[in-house]
Amino acid sequence: MQSKAFSSSLFTKDCSKNNKQYFVKAVFDGDTVLIRTGDEANWRKGEPAKGRYGDTKIRLLGIDAFEHDQPPYGQTAKDFLSMLVLNKNVCVETDIGEKDVYGRILGYVFLMNTLINEELLKHGQALLYDFPPNVKYISRLKKAQIYARQNMLGIWEKQDYIPETPSQWRHKHPFKKHLSFPQKQESRK
Repeated sequence: MQSKAFSSSLFTKDCSKNNKQYFVKAVFDGDTVLIRTGDEANWRKGEPAKGRYGDTKIRLLGIDAFEHDQPPYGQTAKDFLSMLVLNKNVCVETDIGEKDVYGRILGYVFLMNTLINEELLKHGQALLYDFPPNVKYISRLKKAQIYARQNMLGIWEKQDYIPETPSQWRHKHPFKKHLSFPQKQESRK
């Protein structure tokens, strides 16, 4: 993983003008992916890669998907996002705020001309997550969620019944950091 000093300047503010591609190595859940960055991101088979290698977590803007282990929709959202982008090249477009509190890049992910964030909402695999100042595509995202609700797709299959939103679930199941280093022991004199 990249250090906290990693700059999001690698990413564009407009994928339609600067379509730099990054390979999606992993999907963590329905709104977070891991991309290959550095010179390794665009190397062709047989060509040596130059410069630094790295992986960067991207948190998809404008959506909140169910956690991968959150029933009943978490695994479905992860599988849907995997089907769309895993092992494919995507463009990552940032907005005003470029990182979240966990250091992940906040981005709109494009596969060709398709806004993946919008596709997740349109198919009922995520909820709209309006987080100003990052509102560049908010009207598109709102329309996508309305479409899924009206057509009872994904999480909207039982009309407006969602047993527990991703945010509610996270508050009940907080992330626990595990220490990867031994505890300091007091010395005896």
